[in-house]
Amino acid sequence: MRHDVTPSPASLSHEEMADALTAAARLSGSELKRAATHLLTFSGLPGRGDFARHTTLTWAEVPGTGRALTAEVDLTAVREDETLHLTGSDEHLLNLALSYSRGRPVHLDAYLNTFGHKTAQRVLEAHVIGMGMEGFLTVAAGGAELDKLNALHAELGIDGGAQ
Repeated sequence: MRHDVTPSPASLSHEEMADALTAAARLSGSELKRAATHLLTFSGLPGRGDFARHTTLTWAEVPGTGRALTAEVDLTAVREDETLHLTGSDEHLLNLALSYSRGRPVHLDAYLNTFGHKTAQRVLEAHVIGMGMEGFLTVAAGGAELDKLNALHAELGIDGGAQ
């Protein structure tokens, strides 16, 4: 990407949009915004044209590394956009991201039981980020119960990569 031209948000892939959202969150200095972004980038929303309608791209100076493309998204507008169709997981991740961005994290127990283990891990990681404990605590998937579940899924022919 050339650094003198700001691309259209709709032209970005999921990865490019996720990188731009992450860059903006890091530059913000807000742990809650970083937590919201951690959730949002795990959803299927970045890279979608209907999501891009609510996103603004700019170039920003990143200390020590130069310029980076940053993305700011109006999560309230995304949430209120009745033409934007969401899957269950994406809707839950958007609701959680919106709550973090507003500085009012929701109770996680209302969501964690609805997610697969990979998405639940991502939510817990976001919570650690939002608490300012990143670097002090980590969330790792694994253990005897997950091994049993994965073995059962394999036996049933269920894809173990499901979120």
